[in-house]
Amino acid sequence: MMLRIPCVALLIALAACSSEPVRNFRALFQPSKGAPALTVGLRQYEEGEYVASAKSLQGALDEGLTDRERANAYKHLAFIHCSSSRERACRDEFRKALAVEPALELASTESGHPVWGPIFRSVKGEAALLSVGLKQFDDGDYAESAKNLQGAIDRGLPSKERANAHKHLAFIHCASNRERPCREEFRKALAIDPALDLAPAEAGHPVWGPVFRSLKAGR
Repeated sequence: MMLRIPCVALLIALAACSSEPVRNFRALFQPSKGAPALTVGLRQYEEGEYVASAKSLQGALDEGLTDRERANAYKHLAFIHCSSSRERACRDEFRKALAVEPALELASTESGHPVWGPIFRSVKGEAALLSVGLKQFDDGDYAESAKNLQGAIDRGLPSKERANAHKHLAFIHCASNRERPCREEFRKALAIDPALDLAPAEAGHPVWGPVFRSLKAGR
């Protein structure tokens, strides 16, 4: 009886706690709603039933999955799109997978695939370039930041990330008193994301703040 009391107390504490480690612990014992559909979709994929697999995988995502399961579902949707020569959709699914799990890597048997292997490495590289470029900007290393931000844009980025890269390139040009390229980069960012706005700390900058506001106002 005495041994049961601490166990009950532990379970109550776990149930009440909402921290990420506890949620992950509880997930071990509480399968996601979409887990059965994910299992079906992966089996269909292995059997070559790609159309049915894609439906099951998307259904699993819609029902709800853990982060690791979501990354796996997106990864296999990417494989299916790549196998059907739909490169843009393949890239988009890999981007979703990496957004959920940035450390995601392909298994050795997957990475050697002649179609999706290079595409995955390319998508992973573009995310890495953007991340490095933003960090270099924060560190004040503007020249290297600009190179990596432009490299990320050239390799391909989703719309939101591309607008962010152009925005930071504008900051770099403005900070170096290059108003014309600063305006051009802001225009590119706003063309991609017309609702783009600056964070309060960014909007208050004495150089690029007024430039951005004038462009946003259509002047």
